[in-house]
Amino acid sequence: MGLTPSPFALKKRSLLKELGPDIVDLTISSPMQAGISFDIADDLRYLAENPDWQFKAPDACGQLYARKAIAAYMQCDENDIFITSSSSESYSALFQVFCKKGDCILTPVPGYPLIDTLAELAELNTHPYFLKPNKDHWEIDLDSLDSAPPNAKILLLIAPHNPTGHIPSKKEFEHILQFCEKHKLALIIDGVFYAYGPSYEIPCNYNVPIFFLDGLSKTAGLPHIKVGWIKAIVPEKKNIYDALEYVLDSQLNCSYLGQALCARVLPRVGEFQQRVVERLKTSRVWLGDYFSKIWAEIIPSTGGWYQSFYFPGADDEELCLRLLKENKILTNPGFLFDFDDGWLVCSLLYYP
Repeated sequence: MGLTPSPFALKKRSLLKELGPDIVDLTISSPMQAGISFDIADDLRYLAENPDWQFKAPDACGQLYARKAIAAYMQCDENDIFITSSSSESYSALFQVFCKKGDCILTPVPGYPLIDTLAELAELNTHPYFLKPNKDHWEIDLDSLDSAPPNAKILLLIAPHNPTGHIPSKKEFEHILQFCEKHKLALIIDGVFYAYGPSYEIPCNYNVPIFFLDGLSKTAGLPHIKVGWIKAIVPEKKNIYDALEYVLDSQLNCSYLGQALCARVLPRVGEFQQRVVERLKTSRVWLGDYFSKIWAEIIPSTGGWYQSFYFPGADDEELCLRLLKENKILTNPGFLFDFDDGWLVCSLLYYP
């Protein structure tokens, strides 16, 4: 059965075609699209001239030299690193380790729609817990965890959260870990935006298997290189590590070239990340000023590279289309992230 675009998507497509490329695109998701790139030309030349990396034996967990580079960046042991081709593959592997068909993943709402898609493809269900605005910050509605179904196997935490920019407080972390320990859940922390916000500590004094996800897509602005990784913080390693290695060994998706590039790129990501952070600071001020003048309520994001704006009583689809038609500003309507009505989501990567 064919898929039909929604009326909103059709109207947006028509407006974009009519307006042409001269718009302010506040939906861009890659620093490269915003003119901030990580130059890997010298790395590619080096690898072409030194081809030893091509002849290594396969390793389900990832090449040891690449895991060592990631471990140095993540400040952990290389034996706790598992390399994948993307965060999506990291999710899928962990779903296979901890879940069977029909089990449930606890996911934050609002949130990124990819998670529901990955769960559906794995024949799993998702159940929401909620983030809520509170004056000048977002917080987790911890009471909403209590509605978790008995077949929940994994709790997903996104920190910094996409799209609100929320970072859990120590109290929230403690509550979540206590909840996971009580209900025997694994905790996945999607930390792909970790470099772009205040650092935080993950409490490890609980009997909870924790898996921190990251990758080159956000860390170095290189989504096309296709390298992700899992940092495992697991009290009882053997059975879980064996199962994860078994799943990854069945796929071996991450290319040798990607792993070789990863090992060369990670030691020098600091300068790139600083350029992104400076752009985010500048754009946050600029967008805050612009949207406050058109009566938006702003709850500042703490981390990541998205900012949400609330227009009380507005229809987010109509507002998005009106901004595009009248001001040539393209935004994401909040419904894409399961916001209530009236929200727009904007990328902080763009600056005119």
